[in-house]
Order: sequence, then C-alpha cells, then structure tokens
Amino acid sequence: MRKRGGPDTKGGLRSDIGIYVRSSWEANICRYLNWLKEKKEIKSWKYESITFEFPLKKGTRFYTPDFQVLDKDNSTAYWEIKGWMDAKSKTQLKRFKRYYPEEFKKFKIIIYDPFARDKANGEIMAFLLDKLEMKINDILSYKEINNKLGALILKWE
Repeated sequence: MRKRGGPDTKGGLRSDIGIYVRSSWEANICRYLNWLKEKKEIKSWKYESITFEFPLKKGTRFYTPDFQVLDKDNSTAYWEIKGWMDAKSKTQLKRFKRYYPEEFKKFKIIIYDPFARDKANGEIMAFLLDKLEMKINDILSYKEINNKLGALILKWE
C-alpha cells in the first residue's frame, strides 16, 4: 500500500516506457497513457516536453507540465500529477492560468483522491476549485486509475 501523502519518490529510468521519471506515480501514468493510446483514446503523449515562461523578472518564472497529451481529436491537453500542493506549485498554477488562459482550459490535474475527507485534501480541492476555478471533471483520481487498471497494466508499480 502506497502512502497517501504523495507519489513514491522512486525516480529513475523505466525500461518499459523508455524514459526517466521522477516517481512511481509518473511511471504509472505513463503506462496509463500508453494504455489509452493502445485503446485509441488518445493519439500520443510526451513527458515534460514544453515549458511555459511567465513574463516576470523574478520569482517563479517557469512551469513545465508533467505531460502533453494529444487526444484523438488532435487537441492538446496538459496533465500534472500532484501528490501535495506546496506554495511554489500553487504559484506556478496560478501564473499558468493567468498568463496562458487558453492552455489552462486544457489542463487536467491528477491527485490521489479528490473525494478523500481529510484536511490536506480539502485544502487542495479548495485551491483547485475555488482559487483556480477548475471543473471537477478536470481533476483526475490516481486512486481510481490505480484501482481500476493497476492489476491490468504490465509493470504497474
């Protein structure tokens, strides 16, 4: 059983996906995206392939989403995995929304369990729903993906 607080920090090269990732959650989402590609739900995906620069002279000036996903209709979406939400992450996401509003409309975030009833999750959800004005459908559940597909996808960690 993984700790609920955040992704396991087992960074490293994964032979089955052929890239270095920072955590087991990221590795599993790569596998999930490959599964979606096999099912023809998406066309392709890239890991940390684009960086958005904010027009500032100091502070948090860049944001690189974990994934760039091309769906079956050739629309690009940006996916981010968050095991916890620190101040820098909040700043990056607020600035991403402010300076790149069209890209932000295509943004999805993956947290452990959007429906968990604890203080930390409540604070994350309040930030996403109230401060960023995200839609609930744009908040994906790692727990749900793990429960539904973890046993079906090879090398799931």
